[in-house]
Amino acid sequence: MRRFAQALMAVVVLGTGSVTFSAPAEAQSFRERQRFVERFCARNPGARDCREYRRDYRRWDDRRYNRWYRDNYRDRRDNTAAAIFGFAAGAAAGAAAGSANRGPVVTRDQVARCAARYKTYDPRTNTYVANSAGERRICRL
Repeated sequence: MRRFAQALMAVVVLGTGSVTFSAPAEAQSFRERQRFVERFCARNPGARDCREYRRDYRRWDDRRYNRWYRDNYRDRRDNTAAAIFGFAAGAAAGAAAGSANRGPVVTRDQVARCAARYKTYDPRTNTYVANSAGERRICRL
């Protein structure tokens, strides 16, 4: 199950990096831009730019439209994409850290045997200090 979760998170992380959002600012015709702004204004009727657009939409040139798009639309989608990517990357990092090898599981019976045999046995690390070399070794009883 853990391998499946890791693979799923890897796909999510890679998928968010390859998602491209269509940029209406690069629309070809004036009419396409006009429809896009009208849809935005229908969803956000109180927006200041929508009032200005309704007043003189024919005078909106490329510069004015691009500024409006940057201020009202693109930044929100970029932040959302960044949040999704950040969440996916954090989840993938957490899954990878959670699956790190923690070593063999030590039973109570093994702890009791090692403690009885070695005076310097440490049950937290499952090691003891060897008499001959003075170094720590893993208890394999």
